[in-house]
Amino acid sequence: MVQSVAEELLYTTVRLEGKKKDGVSVGTGFFFHHEDRLFIVTNKHVIEGVTLGKFSVLKATGDNENKEPVLGECHEINFSESTFIGHPDPNIDVAVMNVSNHMSQFGDGGNSAYWKHITAELFPTSEHYEKYIGPMEEIVFIGYPSGIWDTKNLLPITRKGMTASPCYIDFEGGKKFLIDASVFPGSSGSPVFIYYAGGYADKQGGMYAGSRIHFVGIIAKVYQRVEQGEVKVIDIPTEQKRVAHVNQMIDLGITFKAETITETIDHFLLTVKVLEDAPKAIQTRNSPCHCGSGKRYKNCHGQLA
Repeated sequence: MVQSVAEELLYTTVRLEGKKKDGVSVGTGFFFHHEDRLFIVTNKHVIEGVTLGKFSVLKATGDNENKEPVLGECHEINFSESTFIGHPDPNIDVAVMNVSNHMSQFGDGGNSAYWKHITAELFPTSEHYEKYIGPMEEIVFIGYPSGIWDTKNLLPITRKGMTASPCYIDFEGGKKFLIDASVFPGSSGSPVFIYYAGGYADKQGGMYAGSRIHFVGIIAKVYQRVEQGEVKVIDIPTEQKRVAHVNQMIDLGITFKAETITETIDHFLLTVKVLEDAPKAIQTRNSPCHCGSGKRYKNCHGQLA
């Protein structure tokens, strides 16, 4: 029986497996509920170039009020690059897919599905930042590092670290901050939480009983030190293939702030509305897409029609 917040976090993520021209990629996605819709959130680079992908959602027992997960048994949902829409800022590595219809097909009884979703209610407020959240906070993140997961039970891997830059300050002027944690291929798209169980402190050192959880962002990139000693930023690799490594991770990951997710969803909804409102004659597969990407409709959001 799922009873604690920590247990619930295990069911927020999915393992995104995708076929690309140059191999197979593995990344992390997670469920996010916003504007009465359910989305899978991940990074743009995780789904970029994916022609055929899939992720698994655990089956459930019981009715809607008393659902429990059936470990090791799942439903599969397909995706591709074209089923996602990314943040309008090319520098923000966040993309979302609306899975409301997919998940609604799993009803009660033996065909139901089990998941937990994140909402904007878990975002820290200005009061939290003013009183409780400091520049160095313990964090946990959930995903599939190096593609590893519990293949028998279909559960993700949980890891921990700390904020390496204040999560309330825009690092280098962007909507991001750094975490000090071991981030590996497959961790792309992992949700990041500030989580304390049993007790926590405020900025003045006052102690409080109880638990505290905040959703603060999504992991996207990692710093690497190249052979010559130069430090540079790269996307977290997703391809699972044999290579000779000459670069070294330095355990600093770039996390895009939680607000970039709701911004991406708002952009998704605006894009879909524009497409729905546009005359059908204009929405031909060879016409320019209305989202402003400059791509042809068939290569951008054609599957939304």
